[in-house]
Amino acid sequence: MDNNISEQMTEFNKIYKTIDEAYHSYAKSCNLSNTSLWILYSVWENNEAYTQKELCEVWSYSRQTVNSSLKSLEGQGFIQLLHELDNKKNKQIILTKRGKELAEKIVVPLMEAEKNSFASLSNEERCVFLKLMKKHAELFGKEVNKIVNKSSEDISSQ
Repeated sequence: MDNNISEQMTEFNKIYKTIDEAYHSYAKSCNLSNTSLWILYSVWENNEAYTQKELCEVWSYSRQTVNSSLKSLEGQGFIQLLHELDNKKNKQIILTKRGKELAEKIVVPLMEAEKNSFASLSNEERCVFLKLMKKHAELFGKEVNKIVNKSSEDISSQ
């Protein structure tokens, strides 16, 4: 592999981990798991009820991970899980009064920090950044799928 690509991949991974660590540190400082922070963030940002299934799809979390965080948030009185009228399997995630107060206290400042850091880039930089990140995510997803499919073939041939 081209040495330059290896170095660039290493740099990309370091940057990605730095951003991930900033979110993790913030969640920890708020006495929340990463998943719980993202659930509060999502429900607050969406301004509508999410279902557990939608949350898993949007954030690429496993159902078990989301379910565990939902139980914790519900137990602390931050959310309610309400059955949908037309589908008893799906539960809507609703912020309680206490949950809204918490989200306003921790999610709003986090969103403001994201907005401020993003606003520090020029519009052109933001557009290029998003375009390239999207392209990279799609290409990476395809490459991972190749590995997964090959692994499945290798396992089934054994």
